Amino acid sequence: MGKLRPAIILSDEQSNEILETVIVIPLSTVIEPETFPFRWMVKKRERLEKNSDACINEIRSLSKKRVKEYLAVLTEEELAMIQEGLCRLIR
Repeated sequence: MGKLRPAIILSDEQSNEILETVIVIPLSTVIEPETFPFRWMVKKRERLEKNSDACINEIRSLSKKRVKEYLAVLTEEELAMIQEGLCRLIR
């Protein structure tokens, strides 16, 4: 298995309690400007040490056993943009 990588957990609390997996969008420190809806930049804060792109097109499920620690919380605007990106990708 590779190194630990940060990700955004998108699944809701009820699903997270019931299922053995969470739905995540991985983060990358390789910033690729002007790539929405595929990527959206999340600015560093709290324990997220670097600006990172949310790789929206790489959404996946992940075993809860692989989730290690909390880093930060998204703003409502960031979450809305990521949700909009997902909607655009599945149209």
